[in-house]
Amino acid sequence: MNSKLIRTIFLALAFGFLALWVLEFRRAGLFESYWLLLLCVICFLLFQFSRLRAATLAKQAGEPRPDRKPKPVKKPKR
Repeated sequence: MNSKLIRTIFLALAFGFLALWVLEFRRAGLFESYWLLLLCVICFLLFQFSRLRAATLAKQAGEPRPDRKPKPVKKPKR
């Protein structure tokens, strides 16, 4: 699978678990909804790990980062 797709899935799962945890916390309390909070944190950590791993692999391969534009070269005035 594409690493961007995996990161998007992890992030969507994390936000989904966070929303479910808030609703469950209001209904049942912290003790009964703690597992949803843990799933949210795990998905956020997996997202961060996959993002950092992709950046490390790109750096090792010598590829430029896609989020940065190359700086324009200024020509000297005559």
